[in-house]
Amino acid sequence: MSGNDLNSSIGQVSADGQFRWDGQQWVPIASGSREATPWTRPMQLATAALFATSTVVSVISTFVFVNRDSMLQAIQAQGTSIPQGTSVDTVVNIAIGVTIGTVIFIGLLYVVAAVGSYLGWRWMFWAALVLAGFGGLGALTNLGNLAHPANSPVPVAGILLDELFGIADLALFVWLLLGVIKFGPWAMKRPGR
Repeated sequence: MSGNDLNSSIGQVSADGQFRWDGQQWVPIASGSREATPWTRPMQLATAALFATSTVVSVISTFVFVNRDSMLQAIQAQGTSIPQGTSVDTVVNIAIGVTIGTVIFIGLLYVVAAVGSYLGWRWMFWAALVLAGFGGLGALTNLGNLAHPANSPVPVAGILLDELFGIADLALFVWLLLGVIKFGPWAMKRPGR
C-alpha cells in the first residue's frame, strides 16, 4: 500500500467491526459504540421539539380551561354521583387538583425527555419510545372526548389540538420503532455496518 492509500483509509472499520484504522495502526473500537446515520440528529431534534411543544400546550390549556365551572360542567355531564356527606365543591376541587397534578407530572417527564433527546442520551431513546407510544394511545382515547365533548372540561378546539399531538406522538413512535429496528437506538448503527 502506498502512503496515499493508507491515509485515504483512515477511519475504515475492520471486517469484524472491532477495529478502526487511524492511519498507522488498527485501534480497538469501544464495545457498544455507535455511529450516527442521516436519521439520528433529525430524530433527536423532532423528539425534543414534540415533547417540549406538547408540554407547553398541555400546561397552558390546562391552566386556561380547567377551572371550577368547566370541571363542574364535565362532572355533571358524566353523571358522576357525589358520595354521601361530600359536597360538590370538594369533588370539583379534588378533580381540579388531580388534573393539574397529572399534567405537571407528565409535563416534567416530557421536559426531561425533550432535554435528553436533544442531548442525544442513548438511554433516553427507550424512555422517548415509551412516552411516544403512550402519547400515541391518546389519539385513540381522544376520539371518545371528541364524540362527547361535554364530558371534558376542555373545549372542542383543545380536544382537537390534543388529538393532533396524539397523532404526532403515534407518528414519532412509528419512526422511533423503525429506527431502532433498522439501525439501533436513535437510529445509530454499529461501526462498519
